[in-house]
Amino acid sequence: MAETTTKEDVRIDADEAAELNREAADELERIERDVKREAEEYVEAVDGDGCEKESVEAAATAFDFEKAEGDTERIATDSSERL
Repeated sequence: MAETTTKEDVRIDADEAAELNREAADELERIERDVKREAEEYVEAVDGDGCEKESVEAAATAFDFEKAEGDTERIATDSSERL
């Protein structure tokens, strides 16, 4: 029978938790920058190809990503204020 881990089994101190949260936030920001850069490059590429439909779709996707990025920042701020 496989053992399960319960929340009581996993204990870390506040400093360690804060460091893990900072590392996770830094990694998320790096991923967001990479995705945003790639999306912008794609928009420029399809703009250059003259394919209007793809260009509009790519721009809409980039806009959706920026909105999601803002939502993520608000959630992160709310979460950090609760701690």
